Amino acid sequence: MTKKINLFKRVILFFVGMSIIQFGVALFLKTNIGSDPFTLFTQGLAFLLNKTPGNANMIILFVLFCIILLVDRKRIKIGTIICVVGVGPIIDLGVKAVSFFPISSLNIGTKMLLIVFGCVLIAIGFSILSASNIGVAPNDIIPFIIKDKTNFQYRWIRMALDISFLIIGFILGGVFGIGTIISALLTGPCIQLCLPYGEKLVNTIVKNEAEDDKKKDNVSLGA
Repeated sequence: MTKKINLFKRVILFFVGMSIIQFGVALFLKTNIGSDPFTLFTQGLAFLLNKTPGNANMIILFVLFCIILLVDRKRIKIGTIICVVGVGPIIDLGVKAVSFFPISSLNIGTKMLLIVFGCVLIAIGFSILSASNIGVAPNDIIPFIIKDKTNFQYRWIRMALDISFLIIGFILGGVFGIGTIISALLTGPCIQLCLPYGEKLVNTIVKNEAEDDKKKDNVSLGA
């Protein structure tokens, strides 16, 4: 029973973390001064297909999911499926939510601050999502598959993919700007700073199964 309850809690926490991330992405999109490479690719595809960013994201994640399914399906976890189905609608919901504020009319300095805030939101969300330990999005799995198949270092694969997303997204009409540079410089360090707090939060909410089993053993021995 404890394992089922913990899994339910992990799914909820994963969803919360994923939602926080997408609201950060929505800020990137609404400031329109540039964003991280994958969001820029999503934005470019949305322009090309005349779709919402959320719908474009769903298309990308579904294609990547199918590739993973064919190449290395053991990497697919419940969190991966949640991302394929849930990320797109939450992006569109986030864009609608932030659209209530006159972001487009703000000066460039304020927009840059919103990009910084978006980086912080993404870091907070990712730290919770990662600590829930039930999987990651398809675009985060692909680099590991390439690494296993080619034996190249992960950092070079990730850099190559990010550059590819950025170039293709820009060609398709995505916005490259100061926001792209800010996200490149801040997102990684912010995530590193938030990861321990995300783990602490998840561990506080999710009961430690090992400790629970140990307590049961102690009770049995005491009996």
